[in-house]
Amino acid sequence: MNDTTNAKRPAFGTVDWAVAGSGRLTAREKIREIATANRVLLRTLPAQVWMRLGLPNPNAFELDVDSVPIPDSKIAKEAEEECREASPERLLNHSFRCYAWGMMLGARDGLKPDPELLYVASMLHDLMLTDRWREYSPMPCFGARAGLMGIDWAGERGWPTDRCQTLGDAISLHLNSKVSPDHGPEAILLQAGAGVDVIGMRYWQLSRASRDSVLRRYPLLDFKEGLVDFEVEGHPGTRAQLLLRWLRFGALVRHSPVREPTGGSVSGQVDLQH
Repeated sequence: MNDTTNAKRPAFGTVDWAVAGSGRLTAREKIREIATANRVLLRTLPAQVWMRLGLPNPNAFELDVDSVPIPDSKIAKEAEEECREASPERLLNHSFRCYAWGMMLGARDGLKPDPELLYVASMLHDLMLTDRWREYSPMPCFGARAGLMGIDWAGERGWPTDRCQTLGDAISLHLNSKVSPDHGPEAILLQAGAGVDVIGMRYWQLSRASRDSVLRRYPLLDFKEGLVDFEVEGHPGTRAQLLLRWLRFGALVRHSPVREPTGGSVSGQVDLQH
């Protein structure tokens, strides 16, 4: 697709954007996304240095994981079971943590997401990395493929079209370096929660007690070894390839400050929290 058609394309990273361009970035979008990602990372550099030096953040937000509401609706339980049955335990725990981090950051930022929508999005967002769902559609962008699956999956369970679209876009947008407020708090917080969990973005904005409560409830296990599942999704022209080739995603994952807490009990078994 020629770059002159960019103005006519749907919002970058949404499901409609992916469908319009087969999940691939134009040259202009690639340059813009690299620039956006580098600006985001540079703004966080001082906080990352402070954290590496072991300096506390006096403004860190505190919220125990027990205070994070777990939706108990039928569709929330079904989404959790879908993730549980399809995913290795490391990916299941990642999905739980994405929701917890997202809700904590939402409380910190004064955002009011729909917990059910964010929970379902968290449970479904990485299912394209599993054997059960990897071949769901020919869409090369795995985030958009997951968004398409989310739209169909939720629609089959009675969600209205606009709610399904919000879900699908939130899932697809989690691969963006930045999510506009125009896309709603669920999209913002799924991307933020995944950013915390995968590369430690905004990790320092949460207190150590808050972080430890999440990691004790949902341990990392061998999460970083699962990077290989993501690497196979680096198809030409996709956001995944951009992350891997141009934004040093593998190195960011390996050097993430997210670590298992020391002291206290850490359970490797995740139980239903409903």
